[in-house]
Amino acid sequence: MPTITIDGKNYQAEEQENLLSVCLTAGINLPYFCWHPAMGSVGACRQCAVIEYKNTDDKHGRLVMSCMTQVREGGIYSVDATRARQFRGGIIENLMTNHPHDCPVCEEGGECHLQDMTEMSGHTMRRFRGRKRTHRNQYLGPFINHEMNRCIACYRCTRFYRDYAGGTDLQPLARNNQVYFGRHEDGLLENGFSGNLVEVCPTGVFTDKTFSKHFVRKWDLQSAPSVCEHCAVGCNTAPGARAPGNGKDPILRRVVNLYNRDINGYFLCDRGRFGYDYVNSEKRIKNVLVACEKNIISSTAAPGERIHGEIHPEPAVKHLARHLAEVQQGRRRLIGIGSPRSSLENNFALRELVGKNNFFSGLSARDLQLLQLVDRTQRDARIHCPTTPEIESADAILILGEDIDNTAPRVALAVRQAARNRQKRQAQQLQIPLWQDASVRQLRVEASPIFFIGLEKPRLADITSATLLGTPEQTALFADSIAQLILGDDTGARKLAPDCRAQVEQVANTLRQAENPLIISGCGSRSSDIIHCAGKIAATLADTSSSPCSLYLACPEVNSLGLTQFFPAGEGDLEQLAHTLEIHSGTPCTLIVLENDLYRRANRHTVERIFNSADAVILIDTLLNNTARHADLIFPAAATAESQGTYINSQGTAQRFYAVCEGASYIQESWRWLVDAANFCKQKSPQLATIAAWRHSMDLSEALAGNFPQFEVLEKIGPDENYRLNGLKIARQSHRYSGRTALGAKAQVAELPPHPDPDAPMTFSMEGIQSPAMTPLSAHIWSPGWNSNQSIIKFQQEINGHRLGVRGSVPIRRQPQPLPEWQLAASVPAKTSKTLTAVPLYRLFGSGELSVGAAAIASVTDIPFAQISREDALRLDVTAQDIGQLQLGGESHTVEIRISDAQPPGTVGVPSGLPGLETLAALLPAPAQLERRSDREPGETP
Repeated sequence: MPTITIDGKNYQAEEQENLLSVCLTAGINLPYFCWHPAMGSVGACRQCAVIEYKNTDDKHGRLVMSCMTQVREGGIYSVDATRARQFRGGIIENLMTNHPHDCPVCEEGGECHLQDMTEMSGHTMRRFRGRKRTHRNQYLGPFINHEMNRCIACYRCTRFYRDYAGGTDLQPLARNNQVYFGRHEDGLLENGFSGNLVEVCPTGVFTDKTFSKHFVRKWDLQSAPSVCEHCAVGCNTAPGARAPGNGKDPILRRVVNLYNRDINGYFLCDRGRFGYDYVNSEKRIKNVLVACEKNIISSTAAPGERIHGEIHPEPAVKHLARHLAEVQQGRRRLIGIGSPRSSLENNFALRELVGKNNFFSGLSARDLQLLQLVDRTQRDARIHCPTTPEIESADAILILGEDIDNTAPRVALAVRQAARNRQKRQAQQLQIPLWQDASVRQLRVEASPIFFIGLEKPRLADITSATLLGTPEQTALFADSIAQLILGDDTGARKLAPDCRAQVEQVANTLRQAENPLIISGCGSRSSDIIHCAGKIAATLADTSSSPCSLYLACPEVNSLGLTQFFPAGEGDLEQLAHTLEIHSGTPCTLIVLENDLYRRANRHTVERIFNSADAVILIDTLLNNTARHADLIFPAAATAESQGTYINSQGTAQRFYAVCEGASYIQESWRWLVDAANFCKQKSPQLATIAAWRHSMDLSEALAGNFPQFEVLEKIGPDENYRLNGLKIARQSHRYSGRTALGAKAQVAELPPHPDPDAPMTFSMEGIQSPAMTPLSAHIWSPGWNSNQSIIKFQQEINGHRLGVRGSVPIRRQPQPLPEWQLAASVPAKTSKTLTAVPLYRLFGSGELSVGAAAIASVTDIPFAQISREDALRLDVTAQDIGQLQLGGESHTVEIRISDAQPPGTVGVPSGLPGLETLAALLPAPAQLERRSDREPGETP
């Protein structure tokens, strides 16, 4: 480890590190623009200049760019030398000659890296009086504002978008002083990580358009650490909320990335960044709703559906309490239906209220079995669940039947970085430091092998070494042959077509020779055979190398793996519930549905059997949905940003999230509605008395840890409500937060006290600890002189290291179990000429149940469509963009017909969860029929 001297002080530096990183790690303020911790150095902006001296006798030294200077043993440098400071000041003065003087109206103001670096460089006076260069801004879609006049040509945007995220539709155009960063024409940015331009750009060229609709300054947002609820990767976020004033409730205004080295690093996908706005949706449930009497039900309501009106919470909670009393008297059954998108605490509270034998998962038998298979596979000692940096370090990757671009986007971004590992290895052999990004990328080296076997051509196809497209059955067949080949058995491969066999052999040989192979699969194909094969390949590789093999299995929703822990194999599915209710049809039954739309989980027949067997349906949820139409009572549930709890992600990592703001009106966490009902129940059983005594979220976390060995870690991942630092709670608001009195001065001059928070050691005010260096509970990433998100470097153990005070991933503790015995079926069932197999497709915008409630995402969500092969289109006599009728599982849907050369013949791709087709998600894959509608009108769309 070299020892270097900077301005007379000695510092220890990492081998092969650049001087800028060493300075920032040491806490030395040195300005920069083009450098980014995840993207390395290109030396474009010249802003990080320092003086390097040959030795102690050298008094003059030479100017060097610290981001391009590798530290050496005994190196002597100066950041504060007059010549270095003058050079940096001159550079930024030149950069600012065309920059507009619009900081007061720029949305980046107050969290602008350019502002910080301008102050740091000492450039506070402008001498340029010439005419400024101006540009025309572009429309880049509903997510991103574009203001090119603020550009300083650091090239960060295109380096991230093209080089890091693989986008192709954002380029540097023109040249010299006229360089322009934009698209070839106006239009939506196509890459699913475009929103990161907002944080990557050091100025206000790219800003969050959804935030613009309810904009406030950064320091006027209250924040707390949270977890993205839109997939099971579990990215960490820092939502920001602010009340509009005049005594109104806070509204959620934006979501930004919260650095977590093991999961999301510096970046979020666009669904995670912009999907927050469902919280502000018109479909949001804010008050308790009760079904109207039958004689005033609207004539437009379908049979069995309810029209609802608002009611005060107290009579509604008392109504539920009376049902609890009847259960204790043996006159009523109480059934609870959980949810994979609700926290562990909410699910546990419902389970304890109804009893474990009356608690069901809210998932179909097929989906629950898939999740239980994922859980069982991850328990094998030969299987390792990798972190994001471990995914990025893989030297060979096989993706099996999982469209991770849309089901686990952050994992797909990590895979894209892994494609460069051979290039990086070559750079190390040539002694080129990996941070010298441009030099490394110029090496002409074959990409690290990434193989995809699945249904639909992935966005990652530009970096895959081989892509095999096929049905889920064919994917499993290919994968099983690979597992056999790794063991030296070519029996399965010999049955394949010659071209498929050659590719399968290539995959097997590459995985067998890799030092750090990775298998990625998941529940997306809804095929247990594919998951079995993924586990089999990983276990086989582990056996041949005598070390665990990395296997990432993507789960569908944020807490899917957590919910699974409550159910033994073969128990808890909706089909089982329907059967149970019909057996006990003589006893009145109350059904409590927790944050779940059952029509997305099981076929319509099963769901209606459940509703018809219950004489009372109570729903606790955030948004109105199809299940709400059958509810007698609806209680408003807090969204993730309004609550505290725990999620378990696809890796089995337990993560605590905290409330950013109080929910509007009568919104509260789901478990609190159940506790309120238990408290209203006059005669309490011991179990009801225990529930009634819960006061804090951590009470449930501790109960979970005591009841389930795998959840013992919950007591360690977050402090309880009594935690203090120097006798103070943690402040959600920054020290610059505008006073509450000023907000509502027109209506009331008196200052109202902030809402109390009984669950967390945090306050909804400015009072308390605000430093992220002291506690990971602080989500305001700010340091003196560093107002932008670049200040994260002040709170890392080292550049790209863990955050200070934050441990690495904390996995739940599951009992090790070997992989279950399994054998692939001998043959693929034949299909009739008239029947297609409907298979699930996924879309980043449209497949998420909550994110489609966000206005911006809804505006780019596709129309209902069905995708078939060109061969099937000829056979069915349909053409692209015809309006067709899709018959599936007893349902009929109008769709636009699309033709794809990549779609396997004999299948029809149906977008899972897409609005208008959401009730089909639980049916896939299944036999289906598709035909052109004969009554199509000209220009008609679904």
